[in-house]
Amino acid sequence: MEIQNNDRIKQLIVRYVKGELSEGEMDELKRWRDERAEHEELFRNVVSMERLESGIRRFVKTPEQQELEWNRILSRTVRKKRRSWKMVWMRYAALFILSLLVGGIVYFSWDTARETGPEMISPRIVPGVSIAELVLPDGTKVMLDREMDRALEEGVRNSGDTLNYTEVASGGVQDSCEIYHTLRVPRGGEYTLVLADGTTVYLNAESELRFPKQFRGKNRKVYLTGEGYFDVQRNEKQPFIVEAQQVEIRVLGTSFGVRAYTKEENVLTTLIQGRVNVEADGQQVELNPGQQADYNRGNDRLTVAEVDVEQYVGWKDGRLVFDNKPLEFILEELGRWYSFDVFYTNKELKEIPYSLNIKKHEDIAHVLKFIERTGKVKFEVNKNTIIVK
Repeated sequence: MEIQNNDRIKQLIVRYVKGELSEGEMDELKRWRDERAEHEELFRNVVSMERLESGIRRFVKTPEQQELEWNRILSRTVRKKRRSWKMVWMRYAALFILSLLVGGIVYFSWDTARETGPEMISPRIVPGVSIAELVLPDGTKVMLDREMDRALEEGVRNSGDTLNYTEVASGGVQDSCEIYHTLRVPRGGEYTLVLADGTTVYLNAESELRFPKQFRGKNRKVYLTGEGYFDVQRNEKQPFIVEAQQVEIRVLGTSFGVRAYTKEENVLTTLIQGRVNVEADGQQVELNPGQQADYNRGNDRLTVAEVDVEQYVGWKDGRLVFDNKPLEFILEELGRWYSFDVFYTNKELKEIPYSLNIKKHEDIAHVLKFIERTGKVKFEVNKNTIIVK
């Protein structure tokens, strides 16, 4: 389908944003979105940004004006300052600005049928899979993947992408003690863990969680290194505690994300719903939904800010979201998931800011192609290393 010249689709999306679609038109738009992954990607980017502007309706007046603005948006644009983007956006709020860049705009093309990724992309660079290693108290290591669907021991079963623990009745003094297991997710992996209390933990790549096989103490305490998303089963008599790189997060029952990689100076706690208490270095804060606690281990400072939570927990739902982030940070995150290394021919390239919103299982060739469209960088692949130049 030649989307670039398809007035019907343009009109449907504009009217969707304005809240004017009938049920039949909603079905028509959905069929278009389902045709290609790129259609859905573009639709999400467009709608999420347009809905940020409260004055959208008064900017859309006639089909001629829509077509004029449409053609302007399709042309490539380079922005040097975030403020300048906002000024232009206010003029064109009703139409289609895609992923914002300070150094340029990365976008999904309307006419995707003609696009192919860079031919130099190595077939070795592929998205991550469900894989992990379970370390038992005696040091035994058990590899977990989709092929391993079986019970490991009493109260422990692996289903191929989720490790499930269930409550086991205590058999005496020995069983009243907490026995710890450790789940390790490698680079290029992810895994889901259901603890014995019903709490679900999603572990991102290069992450590790140490946890009791059965919770027997006054608290339900686990230890995280890396990144995890916690959907905690509520129990007011037994608080749930996450200890992560000098930070302690205490909850009764809620959903939140924690990012605490060893090599990163900042430990981030992002609250989705409920409330959490975050404590570090004698400082303590309470978060409300949509807030993030940032503990800087370099200066021992704990701060709170309102954030776009999708940027920090979108990975759990299959999306990688970056808003005005340096290229170095973006490629490091992509490298953790796609398991590749990066080499820069010019260190200044690391600082170019970009915004992306992609599916975790997007072909890396397409992702790099989008970034290349800004004209700021070029990519070359040598085996499992991406060279930025």
